Amino acid sequence: MAEIIVEGYLEWPAAEYDRIKVMRWVGNERVTTHRHEFIEIVVLVQGACVHTYHGEKVKLIPGDILIITPHENHSYEISSRTVIYNCLFYPDALGEDWNRLKQVTNIYDLLIVEPFYRPEEGHQEILHMTPEENDALKFILDNMLTEQESRTEGFELIQKANLIRFLCSLGRVWKKQFDTGGKLYSSRRNMMAEAMAYIEQNTKEEMRVEMLASKTYLSPSYFRKLFKETTGLTPIEYINSLRISKAKQLLESGSLSVTEAAEAVGINDPNYFSKIFKAATGMTPTEYKRKFR
Repeated sequence: MAEIIVEGYLEWPAAEYDRIKVMRWVGNERVTTHRHEFIEIVVLVQGACVHTYHGEKVKLIPGDILIITPHENHSYEISSRTVIYNCLFYPDALGEDWNRLKQVTNIYDLLIVEPFYRPEEGHQEILHMTPEENDALKFILDNMLTEQESRTEGFELIQKANLIRFLCSLGRVWKKQFDTGGKLYSSRRNMMAEAMAYIEQNTKEEMRVEMLASKTYLSPSYFRKLFKETTGLTPIEYINSLRISKAKQLLESGSLSVTEAAEAVGINDPNYFSKIFKAATGMTPTEYKRKFR
């Protein structure tokens, strides 16, 4: 896992048109404890991540959103095959539109009220999106990345418009989450996070949906439904994605044969391993291993 040292304050040289920025993180990274003067919005679209906020470790799952306000100490441990978007901005980059946004109740609650009560409550609120909401926000963030990289004439105005659209969309997610019963919603999300953590820690073991469901005290059918709604994948698809990710790392190291790598991640049928590996990577395990000789 690569380590990125950013101890202390993290800032970037900011001309006026650079005070809105989007970053996309992929793969194994560890970002050490840091803080900053800008607002950071974290959107996890794939994989898993452990976020530490004032000493509290929270496992993030696909669809989770965190708001990091200025001067808050935090750090990340990003697992393999994880994709995270960070939207960073100084409020003054929006000019008078920032004051207008704060007049929208949902956005004011999300960006101002909730952070104010964090020290008192001792934890950070997590928003959680459906796969459809996740895709919609990812579309906005990808557009912001494109504008940021191209710097075509007028991109500053488009970036501001995209950020306003992004914040308004977050406000709607916040409202829906708490209109539909925030505590119940949070409880369901936490159950899925526990199931995903168990899967990650036991990929070598045989896993059946019935066993995973029993750990969350849900029926297998309801567990499948919630898992799919939370991650966008079925439990089996998620298990296989983790196993293939770990198998790729083993094959890249060159220390194990294809059969040994398959067994190390809990797959004892070589034909099945080859089938799902090729479906995920576009090549057989042997072809993949050969790339790293």
